[in-house]
Amino acid sequence: PPFGFTAGDAPTWLPQPAHWAALTAEAQAADPDSMLGLYRAALATRREHPALGDGTLTWLPAPDGVLSFAREPGFGCVVNLSAEPYELPGDARVLLASGPLDDGRVPPDSAVWLARS
Repeated sequence: PPFGFTAGDAPTWLPQPAHWAALTAEAQAADPDSMLGLYRAALATRREHPALGDGTLTWLPAPDGVLSFAREPGFGCVVNLSAEPYELPGDARVLLASGPLDDGRVPPDSAVWLARS
């Protein structure tokens, strides 16, 4: 199956595994929790948030395996590359997350965009 990359039943240049059907834009379009939904939400947030234009960032203290930075006005990002959940600051409001949070904690291999006060 071409999964949207060729017309009709034309053969594809490379074989396409059947389980990739769920990864097409057409299959993900109606699912806000899909990767396509995440990217669309990220692009919308980027357009709306004034801190996500030109400017500088400030690296924030974080444990090994966690990247954390802030941009003004009022934006933060936490990327948890560690094997342990990372607790978010209590005053942070989640704008976007790459996956479900666990009681205010960022799970391993996840990222969160935050509104900071």
